Amino acid sequence: MLLHKAFGKRLQLALVLGLIMALVLSACAPSGADDPVESDDTEATPTTEAPAATDDESDAEEPEESPDATEDDSTSGEPIVVKVGFLSPVTGPLAAIGTEMKQGWELYWEEHGAEAGNYVVETIYEDDAGNPDTALTKARRLVEDEQVDVVVGPLAANTALAVADYLIQQGVPNFHPVTAADDLTQRLANPLVIRVGAMTGSQATYVAGHWAYEQGYRKAITLCSDYAFGWENCGGFVRSFTEAGGEIVDQLWNPLGTPDFSSYATQIASSGADVAFIGSSGGTDGTNFMRAYEDFGLGDTIDVLGNCCLLDQATLRDAGDLALGLRSVTYWAEGRESPEVERFLELYDETYGGIASLYVANSYTAAHVFSEALKSMDGEIDPEGLVAAAREVNLEDSVFGPRRIDEYNNPVGNVYITRVEQREDGLYWNVPEETFEEVSQFWTYDPEEILNSPPYDRTNTGQQ
Repeated sequence: MLLHKAFGKRLQLALVLGLIMALVLSACAPSGADDPVESDDTEATPTTEAPAATDDESDAEEPEESPDATEDDSTSGEPIVVKVGFLSPVTGPLAAIGTEMKQGWELYWEEHGAEAGNYVVETIYEDDAGNPDTALTKARRLVEDEQVDVVVGPLAANTALAVADYLIQQGVPNFHPVTAADDLTQRLANPLVIRVGAMTGSQATYVAGHWAYEQGYRKAITLCSDYAFGWENCGGFVRSFTEAGGEIVDQLWNPLGTPDFSSYATQIASSGADVAFIGSSGGTDGTNFMRAYEDFGLGDTIDVLGNCCLLDQATLRDAGDLALGLRSVTYWAEGRESPEVERFLELYDETYGGIASLYVANSYTAAHVFSEALKSMDGEIDPEGLVAAAREVNLEDSVFGPRRIDEYNNPVGNVYITRVEQREDGLYWNVPEETFEEVSQFWTYDPEEILNSPPYDRTNTGQQ
């Protein structure tokens, strides 16, 4: 669509030049007409009859042609509007997360202005309510009615996969801030689909399994959300833990929106495991687990290692002391000492209040990568060219730490083992205890081995 804009400008210029030439020719032709416009143009164009002029006169014409050339350059240098369609759930069960996802995107452009290089970013927001059918309907409206140049989002794996298929067919780039579905950048990798915020569902949890074994844990129980994200979380942990020599004594699955985790807490307490890996969707599920964790005294019987969401701000805001001292594996450590993190947290607190969550950081980073990609481009761009430019972005210190994109269009960066601590102001945050650098979606495995194996689910839980 940017191509259409550029082509339209050249077409307009051509029409203007054609009109000028037509008027010049008519002024040179024999005529008895007394049209005042033709008379004025005739007077203004004597130097266009340069073939009959002397060399000196010919040289004198050049200054008159220069303004035209300058005008062409300024026209081509005018900012080009890039229309972004932003899909996130701001109603429905994922509304809280979707709202924070939107906040991160808005926060970046409010801070930096809606410009990147020679482009002006215009964002059109749509609510997909976390529903695949709704998400597809909204994506169609953005592409076919609003004629957006790129779609950012949506959030959930099922909505993301539905929208990605449609956007690929339409030739529209799809930038993902939050969706962690492995296959978007693995078995279903596509030149038009790129993950620019979150890591995959299994990416950080490969580190979790490895770290747990290195800490001396030998028996683990897993409790993960019963959908794609939880399956992938579990698969990553189980694979690396069992390959190292660990044993999985049991695997539990909780539906999204579980109000009471008492039965799961009972099974964890009696499992005989020395560590429980919790692959949570976060939010209310995270808080409800933490209450059961406290009620059943799990802290006295078994260590807990959470995923990126269990101890995120969406949980900490409600859990408070319940989470103090607990560890998780994540790529967002808001307690990391970094000028970039400090500036980002201060900006978020001034704008919205509190501490930014993983979802805010995801979308903020997505906007950062998108902006840097546009800055590297000039003039006309094509959909694959835009994604390719984003893939070349190398952030020395984003809010996540160093970040780059691999050949499959997925982030490579730091993964942290964090511990919940209380700040002087009484708020809770995650402080990194150990950092793993340059973690890819394939961890230490051969990419072909991963790509040729079935995806993680309840039947393929990563056990080796």
